Amino acid sequence: MEHLRRYQGEPVEVIDRNGWVHRGVIEWVDPVRGGMFLRTGFGRRFIPFFLIVALFLLRFGRRRVF
Repeated sequence: MEHLRRYQGEPVEVIDRNGWVHRGVIEWVDPVRGGMFLRTGFGRRFIPFFLIVALFLLRFGRRRVF
């Protein structure tokens, strides 16, 4: 979870285990609740870590982070 903190404020694309794609900016990582908050154009969304299959940085192309 610490490695995700350095990407705070970066635009990312998160693909969950159901195939849904979430795009936004990582607002903060919450190890207590076991997830991260993603700022989207429509507000804030909490994504639990157990749902995340892949996380890509959008700033550097399709570079996989997690």
